[in-house]
Amino acid sequence: MLKRAMVVLTSLAAITGGAMAIAPSASAAGFGCPGSQIDVYPVTDANNGTTLSNIFLYYDSATGKNCASNVRTSAGGTGTAARISISIWADGGSAVTDNGIYAQYAGPVSTYAAGKCINVKAITYASGGRYGLVQRNGHCG
Repeated sequence: MLKRAMVVLTSLAAITGGAMAIAPSASAAGFGCPGSQIDVYPVTDANNGTTLSNIFLYYDSATGKNCASNVRTSAGGTGTAARISISIWADGGSAVTDNGIYAQYAGPVSTYAAGKCINVKAITYASGGRYGLVQRNGHCG
């Protein structure tokens, strides 16, 4: 009986390890954004304050672009597809938006904002009718 249990556990470990090797971590690639991470903003549930996702904001000095992705947390249902969006814009400019039904994150979206402040907005829907919305203006750097 013990031998059989060890075979099952070894098989599960091999399957899980293989899946992890096949699916690279999104965070290792900046959630699709090049450059350096410059900030993180939580998107919290409007009713109870639970963090449903986080806006990850990046700056790429080689291109002068800012980039953002909205990434689900476990409380926000990562792995379960639901509506999620991310927008970014420079002061006086038009928003660039990714809005869809995604299991992990929306984005990346980017804008050129040399000498201007940038703004980001994210909406995250999760199970049970939960949602969060955040807009951060005036990220200047």
